[in-house]
Amino acid sequence: MNKVFYWSPFTSKVATVKSVINSAESVNRFFKDKKFKPYIVDAVNEWVDFEEEIRKKKIEIIHLNKKSIFNSFKKDGFIRSRLSYWYIFFKSFFPLIKILNIKKPDYLIIHLITSLPLTLFTIKNFQTKLILRISGLPKMTFYRKILWMLASKNIYKITCPTIDTYNELSKFKFIKKKLHILSDPILNIKEIQKIRNQKIDINEKLDLIVNKKDFLLSIGRFTKQKNFIFYLNCIPKILELNKELYFLFIGQGENKKEFIEISKKLNISDKVFTLNNTKNVHYFMKKAKALVLPSLWEDPGFVLVEAGYNNCQVLSSDCPNGPKEIIGNDGGYLFESNSENSLIKNFNLFFKDTNHEKRKKKIELKKKIKKFTSFQHALTMQKHILT
Repeated sequence: MNKVFYWSPFTSKVATVKSVINSAESVNRFFKDKKFKPYIVDAVNEWVDFEEEIRKKKIEIIHLNKKSIFNSFKKDGFIRSRLSYWYIFFKSFFPLIKILNIKKPDYLIIHLITSLPLTLFTIKNFQTKLILRISGLPKMTFYRKILWMLASKNIYKITCPTIDTYNELSKFKFIKKKLHILSDPILNIKEIQKIRNQKIDINEKLDLIVNKKDFLLSIGRFTKQKNFIFYLNCIPKILELNKELYFLFIGQGENKKEFIEISKKLNISDKVFTLNNTKNVHYFMKKAKALVLPSLWEDPGFVLVEAGYNNCQVLSSDCPNGPKEIIGNDGGYLFESNSENSLIKNFNLFFKDTNHEKRKKKIELKKKIKKFTSFQHALTMQKHILT
């Protein structure tokens, strides 16, 4: 039996967490050869909220540190997130060495806080094939370049979720031959169909708006990357195009308080609603007029794929690493990142387009997102990665 370990410790519940679970489950469900068994390595109890779900999917969890204070302190903001990062690094250093020596996994797939396993594989030769999953467009700092160069001889393969990431990393000759494109398993069809019709408990006013389908939806963390404050400042002009609209934002993050205060200053707080994270975003996607993604960069834009599956129109910034690859020229509306003029121009097109034109865009988007299913992910993994 080939043991496949997933190392993906996180400081905030980003979308890629779900991708790790879906990837591990796809090994169980879709590999023709049943000689592969997935495990998720829990570094400092960061996976505790997902443990029940993981076990139901018959994925084993390996705990490195059962005693940990990780979940007792805040991790928002740059300084706190860096401290969390170093806590995971030093707390897991020796336990990870121990588990690799004892369990001897055949494959170790690493993503998020990759410096620890890369460091270990640089100083020691483990009997494990190391697979590095890179997302976004990583800044090749001096430290990262040195670490990757030292570890490169022990890296078996490197997977990239987008063409942008692949092209960026192809510039470095010492890793170019190890690169593979592997789309994230964003769509777990069986799971989505099970939950997307389940009603969400929300206040009466918002419930009325949602059921009338008079709202635009945005989902993500309230951070610089997601650029919600830029979009919020554009809402008064959007309302000039359609004064009947409401705006729903789902997520949490360090900029949320500032976001709410700005909505009050703009006198649009009666038009803007916020909800904390929900496991069932599909319920809202099915009812929204459109999903709006104003990000400065993406990895690759999970919500665009989910919106496409739920037959929801999409308007997105043409930011690096994902949206253009997902939407293309005819799967939705792309506006220039951080440009109010471009955003308003595309909203104007959206409001003016006929139902037939909008339907054509939805159909095109559905064609483009097929590669993001757990099934397609498993096929690529079996054919090109776990070989």
